[in-house]
Amino acid sequence: MTHSTTVGVDLAKNIIQVSVVSAHGKELFNRSFSRTKFAEFLGKQKPALIAFESCASAHYWARAAQRHGHEARIIPAKAVAPFRQGHKTDSNDALAVAEAARRPNIKEAPMKTVEQQGLQAIQRSRDLLIQERTALSNHLRGLLMEFGVVIPKGFASLRRRLPEILEDGDNEVPDMYRPTLHRLYVRFLELREDIELMDKQVKALVKQHPACKRLPALEGVGPISAVLLYASLGTGEAFSGSREFAVYLGLTPRQLSSGGKTNIVGLSKKIGNSRLRSVLILGARAYTYKLKEPKNSKDKWLKAIIERNGESRAAIALANKNVRTAWAMVTQGTEYQRRQQLEMAA
Repeated sequence: MTHSTTVGVDLAKNIIQVSVVSAHGKELFNRSFSRTKFAEFLGKQKPALIAFESCASAHYWARAAQRHGHEARIIPAKAVAPFRQGHKTDSNDALAVAEAARRPNIKEAPMKTVEQQGLQAIQRSRDLLIQERTALSNHLRGLLMEFGVVIPKGFASLRRRLPEILEDGDNEVPDMYRPTLHRLYVRFLELREDIELMDKQVKALVKQHPACKRLPALEGVGPISAVLLYASLGTGEAFSGSREFAVYLGLTPRQLSSGGKTNIVGLSKKIGNSRLRSVLILGARAYTYKLKEPKNSKDKWLKAIIERNGESRAAIALANKNVRTAWAMVTQGTEYQRRQQLEMAA
């Protein structure tokens, strides 16, 4: 759809900078709004192309723009930066967003629904609790080591040893620190319970959601991976194909080619969805580690890669194939056929 105006929006917590550009490329105005005034602006503005730089609250405002009849796009910050002229200011950023939105072949960030963001929020909250538990474990081990108390690796060892340390009056842990140590021990147990409850919540969500329910059939994909996959993939309509989704997650090698010479380099840690990519590769690595005798054609393909290139590259190849298969399953509404292959092999 062709619009007479393009609106570039630079979002912030309280101040939102808006640049309106005509169809001929002339900037009509560039001013800042409060959150309330910007919401009113969306309702009064004639249908236009409204582009947001990918950042916090971009999906929320993009959905709000769509409700008012606008075409909304979310542009990655990396794609906006080349169009910024002059110093980095809010007004220049908003104009750069509008300029980037008007250019052909600009890759957009897929817009998430409220459901996708809800699933993503659950996962990020779970990650926060896991990080807090790890930090607390390291904190306790470090402090107790100062008093000559060394605890073996693992959360189970820490949970088992802390009551013994608190009850042991012969160790060098000072009495003034013991009440604090007890409070931290209780907090450690609470974190363990919270994480277990969230794990159960994620498993329940996977069973209830039709798309997520099918994804754990993939090799190396569990409930956590399934939820993260769906939170990024959605209906799959934001991606033209399965390969584009794999590229979006950063599971394809980078290419540095020039002068007709093709140069393929490894994966980049700075692009794509690093959290989801890590979970998928770890799951694929666990599957490749346990793979002994191939039972179907996919296992034979994976076994050949392991023998030729090693387990690490095989795990990445499997993760790449899994996300491409997941895209096909979600967009086509089909089931994964691995179980049928196993039955045929048996």
